[in-house]
This record gives sequence, structure tokens and C-alpha cells, in this order.
Amino acid sequence: MRRIMVLGAGYAGLHAVKQLVAQNPDAEIMLINKDVYHYDTARLHEVAVGRTDPSEISFNLREKINPGVTLVIDEVVRIDHDIRAVELRKNGLIFYDYLINALGGASSTPDVPGATGNVLPLITLDDAMRARSHVEQVLTDYRLSQNPYDLRVAVCGDGFSAVAFMAALMHEIPALAKKFDVPAKKMEVHCFASNPRPLYRFDPKLTEWIMEDLGGSGVIFHGSSRVTRIEPGTVFIGNQTFHANTIVWATGIRGSRVVPVSGYVQKFNRVIVNDDLSVVEADGGWPREFVIGDVSAVANPETGRVYPASAQLAIQQADCAVSNVLSLLHGGRTFRFVFKPYGTILPLGPHSGVAQLENSKGKYTRLKGAKVRLLISRMNKYFREAIV
Repeated sequence: MRRIMVLGAGYAGLHAVKQLVAQNPDAEIMLINKDVYHYDTARLHEVAVGRTDPSEISFNLREKINPGVTLVIDEVVRIDHDIRAVELRKNGLIFYDYLINALGGASSTPDVPGATGNVLPLITLDDAMRARSHVEQVLTDYRLSQNPYDLRVAVCGDGFSAVAFMAALMHEIPALAKKFDVPAKKMEVHCFASNPRPLYRFDPKLTEWIMEDLGGSGVIFHGSSRVTRIEPGTVFIGNQTFHANTIVWATGIRGSRVVPVSGYVQKFNRVIVNDDLSVVEADGGWPREFVIGDVSAVANPETGRVYPASAQLAIQQADCAVSNVLSLLHGGRTFRFVFKPYGTILPLGPHSGVAQLENSKGKYTRLKGAKVRLLISRMNKYFREAIV
């Protein structure tokens, strides 16, 4: 029996598995993932600030995956495309007939000297738990040290995860101050953005609303502040230094570290794909492989820019990749991927948010406030139903 292998149990990988099961192909469906659980990456900031328990945003794969799927818990080391095999840390080589690579992303910290080990990324559930434990520890330390840097948080980056984390933290500060008996008024959150205008990636109106909300809550923004080096408790901006005993790294993600050792054509470990999500030929043709999710680089045909990684993109890519695999399985052709974004929805704490929604005619509606939280709840429900 032929084998369709899916790598990674994020939104892209799990939705691909769900769609494959629904289509009931005449092939074995195998899912390989490093961990035995899935977690909602869009809600990691809730765990990091201590507002949400990890169990609320994660589930055990063995309990949710269809019993007809072969689940392998192991770490992917390398992909050998020529012999159609994936090398695993414990299980060695496992062969496939068709591959959907959805390995996901990793932190971009290696680019900055000293960042690894001295910052708190927010890419995985373990990252969020480490951030949570760290914040609780420095607040505990403050009672003895009275070190003002224990009450200072530096956030490097101003994208989605940075904004979501800062908004959640600002909302949680009163509760944290009470729990650890520290002065809430002395707690500081600073955001360092390399662009002169922080939050420039967002729509200008959303940027205005976010700045009003976070600035009003006390977040201090620093534009034109490219981080050049990190030391324990210190952020270097060129020749200037900023001291904080909590440094959160939220500058974006790279693709999986498996990418550069597997011969892909890539940029920042994100695989450059053809318009049907198949692999751009690097060292021979790999016609039975599709790359989706955070590990893929798909360009917007209108702007030429790579779409930012997101759950909505991953889920739509999974639909296309599954259709293409099943078509090839039956001797057919592949189909072009067309992304239909529904807009940007961003939480600003547990009771508010901002959104820019796009309709079928390409027109936008902008929303802010409590009404956006209802959209976020519906969005999270949609994402969960797409994968289980």
C-alpha cells in the first residue's frame, strides 16, 4: 500500500490529516510529530502571562487523531528526497510515496549575537511556559533584591505575537502585582522595533488603535531600535544599552531547522514553493512533495511579497496540498493554490481587540473593542474544528 506522510502536527499538518481521512484514499496516512501534543500557537501569549492554563490550548494527539492514522512521535532530522525517505532521530529512515511537509517554524534568535539562551521566544508551548515561570521568578526575586530591572520587560519585535503578548501582560499586571506583592505602578513594558514607525506592518488605522490601546496602558515604544546584541539582562541597540531582567523575543519565525540540511531552495529556512505548493527543484525533481504552513514561502501574486505565516494560510494550504496529492495518486494533475485572506484579527487583552476584515469584493471593514473578542472566539473555534 502506498504511503502519504505528513510531517508536523500544527494547523497545517493536522488539517491535512483530517482532510485525508475524510477522503479515505487507498493509501496509508502517516503523521510524524516531535511532540505528542498539539497547541494553539495563536494563544501562546495567554499562557506566557499566566492567564490561561496550557491544557486549555493543547490536546494529546493520541486522543484526537483518527485511529486509522499511523502516528509516529519522533523528531525529523533530515529528508532524503531522492529515495523518498525521512530520517528520524529514534526510528531511522521511514519511506513515503507522497509527502506533505508541514514542519512549522522556529525562533529567529540565531541572527543576533547572545540572543540564544538570554531571551524568551514565544514559538512553542514550552517557550510560553518558560516565559511564565521566568516572569513569576523575577517578580518573586524583586521582594528581596528591590532591583528595578526585575520589574522591567523588554519586548523585541512589534508583530502579531509581540502585540498580543504586550496587551495580555498589561491586562495581567494588576493581578501579578497583587499575587507577588510588587508595586504595579513600577512595572514597565518596553517595545523595541527596528522600523522608525512601530507596528508598520499593520494597516495604518489598526496601528493607530493599537498604539492608543497599548500606549494608554503604559507600553513604551522605541522605533528605529534594531537589536544588535543581547547579554543577560541587557539589550544592545547599537552602542546604547537597555536593562531588563525579562527579555521577550517576538521578531518573527524561521522555518524548521530541517530545511537547510535537506537541500531545499529556501529563504530564512522557509521553502520556496511553486504555485501548486510543490517544491522548487533544487537538486532534482521532487514531484510528490508539497510544503505548507510556517515552513513554506508563498508569494502574493499582486505584491510579490511572501505571505506572513498564519493559521488561516496554513489551513487553506492544507486543503490545496491534499487535493494535489490525491489527484496525483489517481494519475491527475495538480492545482494552483489561491489564498483568500479574510483579514487581520488581533487580540488586545481578554476583552478587546482590533480587526480588519476583507469581503468578497476586496473592501475592508475595520473594527475595534469588545466586539472583536467575539470574532476571536469564533476564529479560535474554527481553527480547532479544522484540525480535530
